[in-house]
Amino acid sequence: MDDAGREFERARALSPRYPGHWVGTALLAMVQGDFWRARQDLGRALHQDGDFADAYVALGRVVAAEGLARAYPVETWYKEALAVFKKAEERRPGDSGVAYYLGLCHFDAGQLEAARTAFTQVLALGRGPYLSLAQAQFEKVQLIDRVAPGSPWGLKITRLPQVSRGELAVLLLEELKIDALVKQRRLPGRQPGFVVPAQAQADSAAAPADIGTNWARPWIEEILGLRLPGLELLPDHRFEPGAPVDRAGMAVVTHGILVLLTGDEELATRYTGEASRFPDVRGDSYAYNAIAVNAERGIITADHLTGLFHPEALVSGAEAMQIIRHLQNAVRFEF
Repeated sequence: MDDAGREFERARALSPRYPGHWVGTALLAMVQGDFWRARQDLGRALHQDGDFADAYVALGRVVAAEGLARAYPVETWYKEALAVFKKAEERRPGDSGVAYYLGLCHFDAGQLEAARTAFTQVLALGRGPYLSLAQAQFEKVQLIDRVAPGSPWGLKITRLPQVSRGELAVLLLEELKIDALVKQRRLPGRQPGFVVPAQAQADSAAAPADIGTNWARPWIEEILGLRLPGLELLPDHRFEPGAPVDRAGMAVVTHGILVLLTGDEELATRYTGEASRFPDVRGDSYAYNAIAVNAERGIITADHLTGLFHPEALVSGAEAMQIIRHLQNAVRFEF
């Protein structure tokens, strides 16, 4: 970012009357979370050229980013952003860049059908620098439609580019209904890992300090009561609610849920000690057995062409939701 800032300053020195360098510094400020400076720089750009479409596109992006970062009501920032993007469309009709960023704005506001329409407009052009980006976003919208989040929290988290431990706890309770599943699937003579309410209250005094002000605290506390592998407390008694979840970690969580719900304790060690079937996962990896079980059950699968599992790849909200739906199918429970 420092290098980018220096380049934009050099651009301003070389061509002070060109408003594009102000757009660049504004977007840099946006990435850094300095939305006031971003708006100021875009104001300078539009003062130099009131018809500069790139400035309106950037302003729409800044409005959306600020609204999301500061948790403003969606209807407030979304309305302002749409008005700005309309000005960009008027000055550059049919432009793929305008359509792409407008699509992202719709997506961030939860307006998936409008987002699909905007991304389709980019794809219809069949060329340009935004084509592959629009294709990826279009596929994400399609995936969200398929996994069909059933709760407002689920819809919000499903749109995220990566899911955290805290957000995964919310999905498991709001979308999988893991608490109800555990209670309904208790087997005679077994002692499942969930904690009865009285014990949960007794344990609450020892709740991890790093969830004290986290928005997902109620869900995290309930998940901790279930004692799910992969979402338990860390050795230093922290939960790390903001830590991103990778595919290996997700496999450990879903494997633990599968063992708990099916009552099949043999799954806990079924593939331990075998030669790895994945080129990028060692057979002695802590997550290998969980990964193999998930792949066999079709819950989290490896790449069909390469056989790679990509254990360190971060899981997006949509992918997490898709995995939860596959897990539901695996335990054959209908909601």
